[in-house]
Amino acid sequence: MRNTIIITILLFVAIVGASLYYFANLEGEKKETLRPLTFLPKATFLVATFQNDATTDNIFKDFEIFEAMVGRQEFEQWQTLKTKLLRHSTIQPYVNGVDQYVSFHPEKEAIATLFTIPTSMRIDAEEIGSFLEKATSTYTVTQKDTLENRIYSLDKGVKDSIFHIVYYEDIFFASFSQSLLYQVMDKRVPKLGKDEIDYFIDNNSRNSPLSIYFVHEQIPRIAEHLMRRNAGNFIKLFDHLGGQSAWNLSFKNDALILSGESETAHRKENYIELFGNQHKTSQTLYNYFPQNTASYLSFAISDSDSFRKDLLALLKQRGELSQLQAQFAEIKKTKDVSFEEDIPPIFGHEFALVEQSNQTELAFISVADSTKLDAFISSIATRVSDSLYRFDHSNILYALYGDPLKSFTRPYFLRVGNILVLANYQSLLTEYQRDWRRVNLLTNTLGFKNSERIQGNEANITCFVRTSASSSIISNLLKASHRESFRDKNNFGYQDFYSWSIQIAGNNGNFQSSIYGVYKSKNALGATADWIYEFNNRPITAPQVFEHSDTSQFILIQEQDHSVHAINPSGSKLWSSVFHGRIVGEAQQLNDRSIVLVTDRSRLYRFDPEGNSLPGFSLGIDSEPTYTPTISNIGGEQLIFIPAGRKLLVYTVDGEKAESWNDKNLAGKILFDIKVYNNQIFVGTENGHFYQFDAQGNLLKEEIIADRQFKNPIAMVRLEQNRHAIYAVDTAQISFTMDFAEEPKTYKLEQGGNRSLISYFPNTDGTAYRMAILDQKHLLTKNIQDSSALFDFTFTQEITDRPQYFADGSNGYLLGIASRKNYLVYLFDDKGSLRDGFPIEALPDFYYGKIDYNSATYLLCVRRDRKLYAFKH
Repeated sequence: MRNTIIITILLFVAIVGASLYYFANLEGEKKETLRPLTFLPKATFLVATFQNDATTDNIFKDFEIFEAMVGRQEFEQWQTLKTKLLRHSTIQPYVNGVDQYVSFHPEKEAIATLFTIPTSMRIDAEEIGSFLEKATSTYTVTQKDTLENRIYSLDKGVKDSIFHIVYYEDIFFASFSQSLLYQVMDKRVPKLGKDEIDYFIDNNSRNSPLSIYFVHEQIPRIAEHLMRRNAGNFIKLFDHLGGQSAWNLSFKNDALILSGESETAHRKENYIELFGNQHKTSQTLYNYFPQNTASYLSFAISDSDSFRKDLLALLKQRGELSQLQAQFAEIKKTKDVSFEEDIPPIFGHEFALVEQSNQTELAFISVADSTKLDAFISSIATRVSDSLYRFDHSNILYALYGDPLKSFTRPYFLRVGNILVLANYQSLLTEYQRDWRRVNLLTNTLGFKNSERIQGNEANITCFVRTSASSSIISNLLKASHRESFRDKNNFGYQDFYSWSIQIAGNNGNFQSSIYGVYKSKNALGATADWIYEFNNRPITAPQVFEHSDTSQFILIQEQDHSVHAINPSGSKLWSSVFHGRIVGEAQQLNDRSIVLVTDRSRLYRFDPEGNSLPGFSLGIDSEPTYTPTISNIGGEQLIFIPAGRKLLVYTVDGEKAESWNDKNLAGKILFDIKVYNNQIFVGTENGHFYQFDAQGNLLKEEIIADRQFKNPIAMVRLEQNRHAIYAVDTAQISFTMDFAEEPKTYKLEQGGNRSLISYFPNTDGTAYRMAILDQKHLLTKNIQDSSALFDFTFTQEITDRPQYFADGSNGYLLGIASRKNYLVYLFDDKGSLRDGFPIEALPDFYYGKIDYNSATYLLCVRRDRKLYAFKH
């Protein structure tokens, strides 16, 4: 298939932007002009124009993508020329308020750039020579008369970096290619046509900082110029398409986004024309593509009848319809199956072609009617194994969908839900089955998730290229000079793109089109760490931030050998110490800044921020703790309440057993932490026993929910008239609100199941006001009081870790979710929106917030290399 060659065109498109930063820094009002475009050679791959104002300059000054595409060395060269020429006071009055153009042209094994800058007033030739001599003192300036014009050459003594300028017809034309300037001035060289130029100007948005014009006839020429092999199937879809596209830039500092209109020549023999009378519709097949997808070509049909009619007309135009009809007549005769009446209703409106990183191909087709498929499957296919079939007749898919599936003549296939997965080799489907069962899917990769945030899923045609999985394929397709640039990570940044994609949608006979290049920006969250802290073993707790002094804070984290590390906000070690056992739950800080925690070796620790144990600590406790201790002032004394299986242990902050409490033996294992509210203590157990104690440890009331099981934490909630109650949800998703005065109030949650993870958004007073329900892959947040849904989200993998909560600075909390199976972490605000930059690659248990009193917000997370990363956000 070689879909991935489209990357070469997309990469080429992106180069346009680099010139913008260096040649667009002129102020003045934009003035329409067509005349400069009439001098551009017919062999123009792309044309770009941009607005000449300070706003544009500010937008693009930190746009890393441009430097990545054009190369850092040439980028610096352009910067020098911009500073010395276009910013020079002598030339500035002549170029203020004019449109500027950048175009790209084929030249031997390279692509030459041409800068076209008209002047508002004519400049005398002698004045130009004098200006260049003054403005470019570090260059050697030479002159050459040719075609009755004078070409100035600026030479800095660096090979292949001589910049040539000609002032022709009141326009500056400049390029590193002298031969390109000759083509501009030579009237015998074919130039861009008037219709092409008019289309560009008509679709040039004044609200966009950059507009690009592209003639479709250049597609095979671009492919031929860049590739050392024949074009793949995607490029061939555009053969003889005709027409042109005009795109405008939507600014995003970590993505190149071009969108606009495309006009075609309406040639009946072209496959793409079938979608001109369609309109964009949802595309969902990508949810089934394997993780090693290098590229895919996905199609969606909005009007099946119209598409079917146009496809038959295309097949007739090609002289293929009669042969196919004869074949299907034979099927009707032998199997009493009508191709026109029985088969099309079975199949859906989506189909796709996937190229994997090993260059093998899969196809995907949606099923419209599974009942009809079950009825006719034995008539059109033969079972070859338990779940695999093979079509009995050739060209069925070609007759249904056309060119993209022509190579799947008589494929094998299997069913996944309402999807057919097809391959020309049975072994490929066996491999896909294994990937599907293990959820090794494209949608689980970080690169695709970054692309999905920017690229929508509504179109008629989407071509997607994933850089990490396709780079070797792309490299092998490119000619030597272009391959060298693609591989050069020091001077270029092609490998720093997550993906490239094109989306096309029908628009009343023409098309809307968009191009997306999603970049791994060094400024993006998770790209560049402020510091990295290395461990000897795997960290096993979430990083926590505590006060160190009046002026500083510190980070506490434990690794697998039970060493506890205290880390300065700058990333340096303050101290480390081996504790006896693994920290259970979270550490707590008291008002005197001492830290209290428990370990699974039945130890209670209390130490100061310097790591020094307080007198009497650490100490052994009677039972193994099962969750985070709760520390509270109650009955005039500060006590530590430790859940320990079926026991409630109570200690003073001096390490003594609380005399009035003794050890409380309960009827079941304690559910997570202990709740303290209004001088009362509340405990819940797995088997439905809920306790209310007073400040001296006396049992006030026991509420028993018989024949019920609980596995999620309890919460304190506020009721009307300033009352409070315990809130708990059992494994049957029945909630119980218990105030220990009246009968518990129950409510069926309806969402979730017995495996659901439930947690609660905390208030500053210790009560909860909303809940998060994680049911396998589905997240739902609800208000506790009225059970109304707030927002939901579906992950691509089952979530097995409880949510984390982080203060957002406005008395609210952010919700952190870790997807352990694909090493991604998410952060949602209270409206359900993902925080910018998320998800990112990290292991479960992370921290988000300030790491020092006056610091910026940071993400602290551990990755698979067992290091702690500090990312400023």
